[in-house]
Amino acid sequence: MLNQPHVTVEPRSAERTLASSHSTATIPPAWQTPMPATTEVTDELENTKTTTTLLANHQPDPTALPTLLRKTKIIATLGPATENGDVLRIVLEAGVSVFRVNLACISRQSALKAVYAIRSISTELQRPVSLLLETQLSSGCAPDSPAITEGDWADIRFGLEAGVDWLAVSAGRDGEAVRQLRQFLAEQKKTNISILARIENPSALVALDQIIQDADGIILGGVNPASECPGKETRLLVQKCLSARKLAVIAVQVNADLASALSAQPDALLLGEETSVGSNPLESVQTLDGVIRREESNQLCEAPADIVLTTKQDQTIAAAVQQADEMKSEAIVVFTRLGNSATLCAALRPRQSRVFVFTPDARLARRLRLRYALEPIVLPFAAQPKATIAAAEKVLRERKFVAPGAKVVFITDWLEEGERTSSVQVREIP
Repeated sequence: MLNQPHVTVEPRSAERTLASSHSTATIPPAWQTPMPATTEVTDELENTKTTTTLLANHQPDPTALPTLLRKTKIIATLGPATENGDVLRIVLEAGVSVFRVNLACISRQSALKAVYAIRSISTELQRPVSLLLETQLSSGCAPDSPAITEGDWADIRFGLEAGVDWLAVSAGRDGEAVRQLRQFLAEQKKTNISILARIENPSALVALDQIIQDADGIILGGVNPASECPGKETRLLVQKCLSARKLAVIAVQVNADLASALSAQPDALLLGEETSVGSNPLESVQTLDGVIRREESNQLCEAPADIVLTTKQDQTIAAAVQQADEMKSEAIVVFTRLGNSATLCAALRPRQSRVFVFTPDARLARRLRLRYALEPIVLPFAAQPKATIAAAEKVLRERKFVAPGAKVVFITDWLEEGERTSSVQVREIP
């Protein structure tokens, strides 16, 4: 374990919140949209200034940087084994990108404490961490059951108030729960929260195309991930998601055949009991991390042939990813406000380049954290693009994300004169 400052969570704050009506106003701002590390960008290129503020004795450790080389993300389920702030810190440093909240595994009071600790540690590490709340997998099991039960709605409202970035519901037989949840989020003006559909049984595969269209991605695997779909069906499902530029997550167990799941090239693997109630969640994360690294080093990732490039911007981004593959670029750097360019980069599955995504939107950064190969960094954009690029180069250099002299492919996605424009250039990090 690295020598890190101790995180203290004040339990009474959570207790006061729980005693209330769960009004969003009672939840500290840091639980919903924590401030990024202090970064100042001026418009004058020659005066570009980037200031990164870290806590004392918490400078970036080069030994932690190899986690960036792994493209497939790890989701850890919160529970009694991982609700402590110190444990959360070490599993984050071991490579967890997303924490899953399922109230069948953790109480609301403990979940609120964990959310506070995660947001605090995330800010200290200057690493966006995504939060996913999943309902308790009870929906749609019986023919006459509602798509989303009253218990599920209570969980969903709790998730909104806790500031989660993703919501997951059972797809059931036809994905009706996804459509109901989408309508609810629109009514609540929470359209910046993304939706995952859990595919729990083969009956949902009949409506798979519609479910993928309605959701922002899928989770494959039921309560017992050992009974996964056959490898061929898994690959087909992931490929369908990639074609639609949607997220693909596979629920796994550390002692299962992970090579088969990883060969499908999902965005993320989800750990359940190993990190929620397991005896050694850190060991589980480290084991999964090692397997992913080994399998990715043996793979030659090919971009799916059926991703339709509908716009000139799409074609520009695809050409940039291809160029990075051909020149074996150490990194791709994307500047985006909406996330579209970064999402396409992830779907195209770059062979070896890490994809650093700079965005001024902290919530967007957390959502993008779940996607394959993307490493989001919150950075305010200057009025002049050159100043923003210079500030990003400084961040990459100072945090030792990219070595000086490395040739990097830059993709800019600016909004100029009311129109979106994309451009690509190869730059050498000074």
